[in-house]
Parts: sequence; structure tokens; C-alpha cells
Amino acid sequence: MKRILLICLAALWLVPGVAMAHSKLENAVPAQDATVAVPPERIELTFNTKIEKLSHFKIWNAAGEEMEKGTVEVDGMTMSGTVPAALPNGIYTVKWAIIGADGHSVEGDYAFTVEAPVMTNEPSAEPEATAETSSPSPETSVDAGGENKESATDQAGTNYTPAIIIGVIIAAAALVLFLRRRK
Repeated sequence: MKRILLICLAALWLVPGVAMAHSKLENAVPAQDATVAVPPERIELTFNTKIEKLSHFKIWNAAGEEMEKGTVEVDGMTMSGTVPAALPNGIYTVKWAIIGADGHSVEGDYAFTVEAPVMTNEPSAEPEATAETSSPSPETSVDAGGENKESATDQAGTNYTPAIIIGVIIAAAALVLFLRRRK
């Protein structure tokens, strides 16, 4: 009986470690909390594990309106989709939901800001630089300190529900075994 109880306790101790092994966002383009001078033409999210084809994301503006996007494609650990129209200046939130290789659903979000230069109709004495030469592309977005934004994993949703369910099942099984042995 002590052996069964010890096995159940060991299983309960190990289950939370398994539950925390869910897929996490590792990289995003545009990066988390990045400010880009050119509206992105594509959103790309890379995770630490393969993700299923049913995974998706949505783009929301600061007013809470969903923005139009193209078809979302999943290729291995990367999910991407085009943004058909240039996003106006403002703050945007990318809300994603994936199904990881382990079959668990994970959700998260992150924000980025578009601050494109405002074009005026006044002629200038200097020739205008093209968007390609005057500002970095969204793919090279970095934070204000010049570091790559890898803290997007902090935004990854952690779902402890499977661990709780497994723990309850193990505890119930241990209780049943305990009660059967007492008879």
C-alpha cells in the first residue's frame, strides 16, 4: 500500500513539469513592444515546437477592432499571415491561439506600434528618401535597448488545467485502491 501511495505522490510531483512543457512563442515579427516605421506587410510568429495547422492569429487595433489579414499559414514551428492593407499609425495587438505538438491549446498576445512618417503635400528642397532606405524593415525590429525581443514567451499562456485533471484522477485512483485494500 505504501508503494502505491509513493507512486501516486511521485506522479503528482512530476505532472506539473509535463504541463509546463507546452509550446511557447519564441520570436515575433514585428517584435513584441517594437515600434516600426514601416507598416508590416506580414506577421510571423515562431514557436519552440511544431504547431498544428488549426493554429491562427488575429490583429486588433487600439479601439478593439479586428484588422483585416490574409490567409494564415502554418509551416512547422512558424505561423504567418499577410496584412493586405497598410496599417495606419497606432498600437496593435496580435492575439494568437495554437495547438502544439503535444495536442494542447495555448493562447497569448503581444503588442507592437506603427509610427510611419506622415507624408505632407509641401515640396521639400531635399529629395525624399524611399521607405526602403530611410527606415528599418519590420523583420529587423529590435527593442529600444537594441536587443532582440525574446520576452514574447512571457506572454505565452500557461494552462494548468491538464495537470489538475491528471492530479485529481491519480488522487481518486489512489483513494479507490486504498479503500479496496482496507476491506
